[in-house]
Amino acid sequence: MDDLFWDERLTLLYRTWCEKKGARAAPTRDDFDPAEIFALMPIMHLIDVIREPLGFRHRLVGTELVERMGRDVTGRWVDADTYGEAAAEIFDGLKIIATEVRPYRRRARLDWHKQHWLTTEAVEMPLLGPDGEVNMVLRGATFFVRAERLPERLEFMPLAA
Repeated sequence: MDDLFWDERLTLLYRTWCEKKGARAAPTRDDFDPAEIFALMPIMHLIDVIREPLGFRHRLVGTELVERMGRDVTGRWVDADTYGEAAAEIFDGLKIIATEVRPYRRRARLDWHKQHWLTTEAVEMPLLGPDGEVNMVLRGATFFVRAERLPERLEFMPLAA
C-alpha cells in the first residue's frame, strides 16, 4: 500500500478509509471524526452523489485544493461548466465508484485547466448512506509538476477494497 501514491497523505487517507470500512463494502460519512483526519482536510473533497438523474455535486473542497486550482468549486456540479472537456471522464469515474462501491486511484494531466502543466493524483472512495447505497465520494487529491509526462492523459486504477 505504501507505494500506491506519490504523496503519503493519500496513503494515510486510503488506509483510514480501509480501517473505517471494516468488513463492509465502504464506510459511512459518520465513521469519520474530523478531528482524526484534520491534517488531511486541506486535500479532501466530499462529493455528493445525487440519484435520478445521476449527478455529482461538490459539498466540501479543501483549502489546499482551492489554492492550487485557483478556484473554489464548493456547491458546483461535476459538469462541463466546471471541468470543461474533462467533465465526462470525471463524471464517468465517479459513476464507477458509486456503482461498483470500490476505491480508485486517479492520475491525470490537467490539460483542460489553465495550469495545464500540473499532474494530479487522487484517491477516490465511496461512502455509504443510511440506505446502504453510495451517497458520497471521499476524494483526496494532490498536485505535482513532473519532469516526465504521464504516458496516458489519465490513469484510473481500481484499488483493493
